[in-house]
Amino acid sequence: MGEDEKLRDLIGCIYDCAIAPANWSPTLQQVVAHIGGEAAAISTQSPYRRQFRLISQWGISPDFQRSMTESAAINPMISMGWLVGIDEPFSGEDALGRENYLKSRFYNEVIAPSGYYDTAQTVLARKVDHFSSLSVPCERPISDVMLERLRVVAPHVRRAVSISELLDVQSQQSSTLSAAFDLLRIGVILVDGRSRIIHANSAGRRLLDQRNAIRRDGDFLACCDPRATGELMRSIERATLGDPVEPARSTGVLPIGHADGCDLAAWILPLDGHARADLAAGSGASVAVFIQSLGDVQALPDELFEKRFGISPAECRVLAMLTQGMTVKETAAALGISEPTTRTHLQKLLQKTGTDRQATLIRLAMTAFAPTDPAAGHAKAERMG
Repeated sequence: MGEDEKLRDLIGCIYDCAIAPANWSPTLQQVVAHIGGEAAAISTQSPYRRQFRLISQWGISPDFQRSMTESAAINPMISMGWLVGIDEPFSGEDALGRENYLKSRFYNEVIAPSGYYDTAQTVLARKVDHFSSLSVPCERPISDVMLERLRVVAPHVRRAVSISELLDVQSQQSSTLSAAFDLLRIGVILVDGRSRIIHANSAGRRLLDQRNAIRRDGDFLACCDPRATGELMRSIERATLGDPVEPARSTGVLPIGHADGCDLAAWILPLDGHARADLAAGSGASVAVFIQSLGDVQALPDELFEKRFGISPAECRVLAMLTQGMTVKETAAALGISEPTTRTHLQKLLQKTGTDRQATLIRLAMTAFAPTDPAAGHAKAERMG
């Protein structure tokens, strides 16, 4: 099997985990074999509570898991979760510099005693009080090759985790998921590689009939916004081809329009794997398009927020700091940039989002970074205004 074929097979296994989360452990073993390293974990970490929680893992010993949990207060990587781009790999040496990393308490009290040298890590999602990440501990320094392989794999892991949460498949058996389509509150539309509609569940049919954001164009799925239609069709085509070289565009979350006072987004999942093939049920569908009103979900993914308003990664990092209650001065210090640069980013954020003051911007951003308590988030925005 060639390298590209192995990579496609790995990506297929990752997307199977969206439907069958029990597959994560053996799939993470394959991730380790592809990237290098000794173990892998998907976890959530909170910079505020200084907490570490393991979600799925392969090769992580109970002792290392306990050390990571108990040492969250001295783990500098937790803060890095807010300073790097989504899907952008980094290591401890990258974050702190080799000398500072090797002198850190975290390295000397947690990493080295566990037999590791460093960890390759990438952020999968950020919310107001925590972020999730994929990490690969390694016994040797992290190479550029490892980081590049992680960069290719990371978007697929992120999307599989997002779709799994969207479907709440933790509480469902994959063998009954297709039969339960009509019971799902989210719209599910199965299409072929040319966006021809094969099947839609009840929620999907209602969305198509309303024609507020999506519609039928003959037998084909389309958006009311022609630009959104083009992006949706390209994403479906790429998902069908399974191109591992274009991971950031092959599947993902797409803004597709506005309906009944809410933004709609589409999550795209190729149906070429064993666990996912059950969703197609021999119908000839090759892609599942999940459509959800963002007013009905807990979080507007920051990936979608950036796409909708054209926000740059640097501007998004400034916004993430501001939503935590930091002042412009504190944000500049945290990000290592000047106050004038921070104010420039803030002004661009106001312009791009059409907001007139910082408090309004923060309220809007709270839908992107998902406060666990919306009222608390709004109160924070008012204090900053």
